[in-house]
Amino acid sequence: MQKKHGRSLHDQVVREIGQQIVWGKWPVGTPLPHDTVLCARLHISRTALREALITLASKGLLEARQKIGTIVRPREEWNMLDGDVLRWRVESNEGDAVVAELYGLRRLIEPLAASLAAVHATRTDIERLTKAYDDMVAAGDDGEQVLEPDVRFHRAIIAASGNALFASVGLVVASALEANFAAIKDSPRGHTWALPLHKAILEAIAAHHGNRARVAMQKLLDASQKDLQAARAGNGGIGRSRRAQASGRPS
Repeated sequence: MQKKHGRSLHDQVVREIGQQIVWGKWPVGTPLPHDTVLCARLHISRTALREALITLASKGLLEARQKIGTIVRPREEWNMLDGDVLRWRVESNEGDAVVAELYGLRRLIEPLAASLAAVHATRTDIERLTKAYDDMVAAGDDGEQVLEPDVRFHRAIIAASGNALFASVGLVVASALEANFAAIKDSPRGHTWALPLHKAILEAIAAHHGNRARVAMQKLLDASQKDLQAARAGNGGIGRSRRAQASGRPS
């Protein structure tokens, strides 16, 4: 396993094994290959493998059982809101369904959060939103640079909603955005098309207009989902060829 720039060996091992699980190479209830086999296949030490398996267990994917080994847990026990698990599912053959699930969840959360933010946002909240938006403008169509301020923009809205229970939801939204950007960061359409939609949300919140903020967020989510679906279709279904390679089947 060759180390890629910006990614630790631990992250690479977690990703390699996690993808194989989520993509179905190792079905639910079956044990992983023996440690010596995995270490030889991935060119890693037993310590590196053990640490990766612990991380994957924390995501609900794996469970150690005496006399059996490390098995793949049932899907209903996976942490589907974990950022890595989300990303691996988006990259899989079920990616289109996962995208629909993500946007269904975001539509339940973000329009309401935007309308509440319009009521409760303080001057500091609006300054944070404005800074995030300005940073998105500065990033332009650079898919690597625009992700961080875009995530910051959406999390600032949730934080400004005044609902303390939404704090953990902000992590879900961040994971959803990261999964989205993994698929569309190199989209030919770029990213600046979304700036007017973000600006409309910002202006509605700054004006303390709840209904306008809610509608603006709904429009952004609708447009964003269509963009992601188009990007996936243009790539023949992102992740399908990867899963086919992993399973030995043609794409």
